Amino acid sequence: MRHPVRGTTSAVILFAAVTAVAVAGPWLAPHGPNTQLDPIAMASLPPSLAHPFGTDTFSRDVLSRVLHGGRLSLGIAALAVTVALSLGTLVGSVAARLGGIADTLLMRLTDAALAFPRILVLLLLVAASGPLDAFTFALLIGATGWMTTARLVRQETQRLLATEHLRGARVLGVPWPSLLRRHLLPGLLPTLAAAGTIAFAAAVPLEAGLSFLGLGVRPPQASWGNIITGAESQVVRHWWMVLFPTLCIVVTVFAANVIAERISTDRRARQ
Repeated sequence: MRHPVRGTTSAVILFAAVTAVAVAGPWLAPHGPNTQLDPIAMASLPPSLAHPFGTDTFSRDVLSRVLHGGRLSLGIAALAVTVALSLGTLVGSVAARLGGIADTLLMRLTDAALAFPRILVLLLLVAASGPLDAFTFALLIGATGWMTTARLVRQETQRLLATEHLRGARVLGVPWPSLLRRHLLPGLLPTLAAAGTIAFAAAVPLEAGLSFLGLGVRPPQASWGNIITGAESQVVRHWWMVLFPTLCIVVTVFAANVIAERISTDRRARQ
């Protein structure tokens, strides 16, 4: 049986390696993401020593596009997670702080938002708004993924507020902003870390799927999702154009999920 700590360590190393390569992608890439090497002689070449990931139908180096695309794909996911955590923390902490009718209304709003399939909401929003830049696209992904964080933060905030330490601080009249900054936020960090990692693991395939459909990152920008689009009609013949971006997505999501599971397990053990 695989030791859980070793498995988590491997996942952290793998995730850190993917992130580092993605950040340094533009400097590591042998060619520009849209550089056409030779539209006739270099188009749709399988992997070789000169082009380890092959070339696409426009004679662009797939390795270069994967490296450039990783930076954009992970950047969109990171911004989306930041937005989702911020909104979720705001809604959850306010609901726990106010209680009563306000808490009930905010949680019913959260339940209503959870009732709509996220991918369907994103498809409708992106299709209705037309072409989006990467920043706005990331904001949309984040704005549709705050609900689970809100519920977790509300539950954890209620637990923390019920502890003797925080009850005493409230009796002594410690201002809410100070209570939030010094006591609640540090206590919420494990919950936010778990929620953020899970949200990241969901945001990466969401971005890839929407970009593959032509509703996310649009050419000429490269992302892991729209790199695959070039081979959609000839997947078997141009397998390398699908394999390598997909592997990047799978490895990233797998590592993030392993890390999230470990954080969640430790969090439950401490409660």
